[in-house]
This record gives sequence, structure tokens and C-alpha cells, in this order.
Amino acid sequence: MKCFLFIKSATMLTIMGCYFFSVPTMNEKAGIVTTVFAAGPASYLTKEQAISLMKKIPIDTNGYVVEDIYLNETIALGQNGAVWTSYWVKDKSGNESLFIDVDATTGNLVQFTKSTVDKPKQTAVNIISEKEALKKAEAFVNSVAPEVQGHISKANEYQVDDSLPPRVMDHVFHFVRVENDIPFLENYLQVIVDSQGVIGSYSRQWYNGELPSPVPAISAEEANRRWDESVKPALHYVYTGEQIGKYGLPHRKMVLAYAYDEKAPVFIDAMTNQPMTILGESISQQSRIPIGTSTRTLGKEQKRLMDDEKREKADEIARKMFQAMPDRQTKVGGSTGISWNGFGEVSSSSAKSYYYARPAQGKEKAMKFQLGMDDYGEVTIFSVEEEHSEIENRIYPNPIPYEKAQAAAIDFMKKLYPDRQGELYTIHLPPTEESKKWLFERNGGYYITFGWLKQGIPIQGLETGVIVDPVNGEVMGMHTFPAYQPLEMIQVQKPRIDEQKAKQVEKENKELRLTYFMPYPEWRQGTYLVSREPKLVYRMVGDDGVVDADSGEWVSYTAYKQSKIPKDIAAHPHYLALLYAVKDGYFPVTNSKLDPDQPVTRGEFLRIVLKAQESYDFFPDYYEVAGEERFFTDIDEGHPLYETVKDAIERGLIQASTGNKQFDPDRNLTNSEANEMIAGLLQGNREKKGVLPVVTTGQPTKILTKADVARLLMELKAYARKV
Repeated sequence: MKCFLFIKSATMLTIMGCYFFSVPTMNEKAGIVTTVFAAGPASYLTKEQAISLMKKIPIDTNGYVVEDIYLNETIALGQNGAVWTSYWVKDKSGNESLFIDVDATTGNLVQFTKSTVDKPKQTAVNIISEKEALKKAEAFVNSVAPEVQGHISKANEYQVDDSLPPRVMDHVFHFVRVENDIPFLENYLQVIVDSQGVIGSYSRQWYNGELPSPVPAISAEEANRRWDESVKPALHYVYTGEQIGKYGLPHRKMVLAYAYDEKAPVFIDAMTNQPMTILGESISQQSRIPIGTSTRTLGKEQKRLMDDEKREKADEIARKMFQAMPDRQTKVGGSTGISWNGFGEVSSSSAKSYYYARPAQGKEKAMKFQLGMDDYGEVTIFSVEEEHSEIENRIYPNPIPYEKAQAAAIDFMKKLYPDRQGELYTIHLPPTEESKKWLFERNGGYYITFGWLKQGIPIQGLETGVIVDPVNGEVMGMHTFPAYQPLEMIQVQKPRIDEQKAKQVEKENKELRLTYFMPYPEWRQGTYLVSREPKLVYRMVGDDGVVDADSGEWVSYTAYKQSKIPKDIAAHPHYLALLYAVKDGYFPVTNSKLDPDQPVTRGEFLRIVLKAQESYDFFPDYYEVAGEERFFTDIDEGHPLYETVKDAIERGLIQASTGNKQFDPDRNLTNSEANEMIAGLLQGNREKKGVLPVVTTGQPTKILTKADVARLLMELKAYARKV
């Protein structure tokens, strides 16, 4: 699933008498009216004027004060021009805040988000229906954007690529821009209404300039023929969603599917009849040439390394690649990388950091850097230390060409991964001149991207980025994104259908339509590869997904996201508590079912308790680590709960004893057992003292259901906020 950065664009909204007007123009050839949204004077509003206009937007700003406001003239990430970006708070704790952006020229609303800390309610509340929420969304749009009426679709008539995760307690509406019956899928108004009917978020993606002629140079039939001959889905290992196993533990694996990446032709230019990528490039075919030929031995089992083994391996790399020695003045550290996808699922990877120093040698200057190694001894992080004075207000008058920076990054990766060169390939993403300035200011250099291959097949989402100094061409940093599934763990699969069959399945689930199109930025840094000008294209419109290369079936990302929203709890007396439990990630939902009255096992509850400890910072002031002899006899290293139980023992939440050697993870949880584990959360923490009046104060032997545990979690959440 492609996940792009949230694209924030300046817009032209009518708010309280700002300069704005629409100019109807006539296409003399076709007699078609084209609306051009035009702005008034180009001078910027003052900060005071911007704040005054923000207060007139139909949102509740009573009691809020402006904590921060600044002029943002960034041209990257989709902005049409400068915006005033502001942050408002209701109290110093920041529990209630507003983010409001307005166009710096017109004062029109660009983006609004309301952020509040959840305050669980024990009593029933009025959860509004989708129909009621839509009325509020439409009223808000009519208020803040009256000029777009007649230029937008019905709510959610078209699917847009906004990468929003499933919203369990909110209603999300997209109103897509439509001109001359042609949808512009990258232009839309997004309104999110919460369960109480409050507007929680608004965003407007809207191009301010003139659109291209709506009259295509080629017919739909010609476009269909061109699409058939030019657009070719390729085999990828893709992530199509997690599978929930025993105890609610997620299992993730990559499947072989026919899909498109950002360098694949997916559109047909309606004026030139040329294939085009989602980045706006005209490319006839994809190219994935490995940087070398060496590969790891297939089937070789990955072995977790001890800390001293990782240190030894890191020292060897530092010595061979950089002629550097350990920096004894700096202690060993650690870091965790986190990424998330459009399903709202998080991937993370931890690395142990080792620090090194190299003295000046000849033309080479002195250098300090860190290497981060994961549990298997793979380098996932490289970072050169720089003095703040070296990077502050740095300018890049004559940067080296992108190709030279890419060559330096390739040389670095070949040295770092001498045995994996055949598994790496470069993804050519040269930024436009406009994007370079923003990219250099943000990263300190070019960002060169490498993809990974499994027997020549690319793996979606598994990438390594290298930062290269744009002046001297030296590599300054490297990191690898957390993987959904480690490369070595991906099972080699063979396709049972060919490319033509995959295209047939895609056509059964989508329709080739004439649309306007705005080139995307590449999603890692938000930099553009082509100028940001809308085009008229033919593209497949409809459900988002891929074709399974084994079964030949369409795998719908939309359906998967919808399956994460429970539909079997609406009439439940503890509906609100169950919603919060799902929203906070305690209970996974499969096929839109939660089964609220299903008993919870001891193993599942232990997973929930560990998550609650992390969410609410219920950590003791110190750990009394249990020895190996205190581990449970029915949980060996091959058990799915092994790591969970190990963590719980180390955190003092549970422990084995001479008279109690088994954990019994499959036994249903009783009231008294839940009470015992919750007590373990609170002990040893001076900041979290007190009695917790949770639902476990009833019958000791009562079996707890998901609904019971959801109520307990509501109490726990309220308690954590209070103390």
C-alpha cells in the first residue's frame, strides 16, 4: 500500500471579506466553461490580521490563546504559497489545542485540527450517526468554502489517497473537486466529524491556478489501447494487512502480488498519449538494476547476537570502512525507529548505537559518528556528528549534481553491504531545483533512496536512505526503515498468474476514466521530481488494492481498513468502553467483529496489561529482575507468548514460584487474577499510588469478557489522567 506524506496546500477560501473572486472563462473550441480561482493582492497579511481572521472561522476558539504562530513559505509538500501556521492552547498542559493554518495572502482557511486528550465517560453519550455527521460536515463546508459549491462531488463519491488509518470513533468525508464533470482526485475538502458531532479536522487540497483544457487529444478507446500496451503491473512482495493470531498477537508477512510503485507508468497523458508515473514522470518502463551481484545464502537462519558480538562487529566495520576507533568518551546508546502505514499499523525496530572517532589524516578531516546495529548485527543507522555551528544557517551555493551524490551513496552502500549488493537497487528520485533548497535545509543534503530485492523482486516498504553532503559529496547519514517482515524471514513465493491476468482482475475492480491529476511528491521527503502543474490524464479509478499473484484475487485495501471497524457492538450496553478499547489498540478487530462477550484468556490479558503500562507510563521506579529459574515451565522459547511473558517477568508484573510454575495462558481470566495483574502495574511507582476502583471488585471467580476488560481499561485510563 502506497503511503504518502500528508500534503498540506494553501487554498483560496472566502472568509470575512478577504480578496477572492472566481473568473468564468470560455473554451472557444468546445464551448466549455472553465473556472479559474483568482486571488487579490499578493502582499502578505500581518500576524495580527491572520489571528483576527482565525478567530472568525466557525470553530470554537473561546478560552484558547495563541501559543505560536509563524509564516511558512515552504514550497514543498503541496503548498501553493505562504501560509500562517498557528498553534493554540486552552491551558498550559496542552490537553486541549488547535492547529490552524490560513493563506498568508487571502486569509482563507487551509487546515484546522482540534487535539484533545481523551477523557473517558462512564455514562452513555450520544454517538451520532453517519447521516447526522454528514449534515454537520456539509454545513461546515458551506460556511468556510461557499465558493466551491457546484465544484465538488458528493461526500465519499470518489476514493482519494489520503493514507488515513481506520477511524473507529470518527466520521470521515471527502468532497472531491469536479470541473466539467471531470474529477480532480488530488483536490478535495476533507472533514472529520467526531462521535459527538464536533468538527475535529478540516483540510483543503486545492490548486489555485488555471486547470488544463478539459478536452482530451485522444479518445477513451485510444487511451484504453495505450493503457493495455504501456501499463504493466510488476511482481512485488507487498504488505496487505496483519493477521491476528492467538492472544490477539499480530502476525505480519509479505505476499507476492502484482502492484505498481512510484516509478511505474500508471496514467496515460490525455494530451500526448504518453504513459506517466504518479510522480508525474514520463517513463516507458521500470528499471531495477542491483548495485552488484553478491547475495546472502538462501535459507540461512538469522541468529540474534549478544551485545558483545554486536560491539565486535561494529568495531570491525568502523575500522575497515573509516579507519576509526571506539570513542571511549561516549557511552553506548540505543534508538528505536518507528514507521506507520495507511492501515494505522506501526512497525518498529531497535538498534544499539556505538560511537567512533577518526583523527584527521592527510586530506581527510577528523570525524565522529555512530553505528546502529539491530539484534541480528545488521547496520541500520549511520550518522556523522556535526557541531551546531556547522549546520546553522548553512547555504549551498553550488551543489553537486544529484547523479554525483547518488554515485557516492552507491559506493558507501557497496562497502557497508559487500555481501548484499545483489539485493540492493537505487530508486532514482532527483528533486526539482525548487525542492532542493527545502531538502537541503531539512536534511543537510541529498536524500538517496535504495530499495531491497528478494531474488530480484522488490519489497514494498523496505528501503534504506542515504544523506549526501551537497557540497563535498560525503555521506553524512544512513538509515533503514523498519520492515513489516525482515528480508530473511520473507518466504520465497512463485506466481501462478501472469501480468495479463493481473491487469484483467484490476479492470474488473476499477474503471479507466478521464481525470485531472496533480503530480505527487516522493513520500519520503516530500520533494517534487517535476513541476507542480495539473495535467489531464486517463487513469484507473475505484478501489485501492493489488492482485494476489498466487490466487489471482483482488486484495482490497479499502475493505481491509473497513474490516478493522467493529460492527457488532452498536447495541452493547458497554458500547463506548469497547470503542475506546479498540481505538486505543487493546482489542484487534477481524472481519468487522469484536465479539464483546467473548471471555478473555490470561495470555491475552497479559498482552493488554503490558500495553497499558507503556501507554500510561505505569513503570516502577526500579526493576527487580527475576532469574531464569523463575520462568514458567509451560512457556518455552517457541511459545508465541514467550517474549510477552519474559517482558512481564522483568517488569515485575508476574512471576513464577515453587508452588506456581505454570502460567496457563489459555485459561479464561478471572476477576481476582485481573486484579492481581493490575496491582502489579501500580506497585513500586511513587507517582501512581492509590486504590483503583475498577470493575474487578466483584466476584473473585467471575470470568471476565472483553466488555468487562474494556470497562476496566476505561477506569485505568481515567486513573492515569488523574494521578
